[in-house]
Amino acid sequence: MQGLIRIPGAPASNFDTGKGLAVIDLINVGDEANGYAEIVALEIVITQAMPGQYYQVFAVDDGKEK
Repeated sequence: MQGLIRIPGAPASNFDTGKGLAVIDLINVGDEANGYAEIVALEIVITQAMPGQYYQVFAVDDGKEK
């Protein structure tokens, strides 16, 4: 399965699951001077898939306090 993942307002990132799972680390656009925007939306576009493939999205907290 191949596709694009994008946080609105940020560049898209390509992903390719190959024969396993894909874990995508989203980099929050911003810096310490201007602050980091809270991610409230995520766009996922599947551009290529085999019949019967499916995907699930899980939000994982990195455990770091903000």
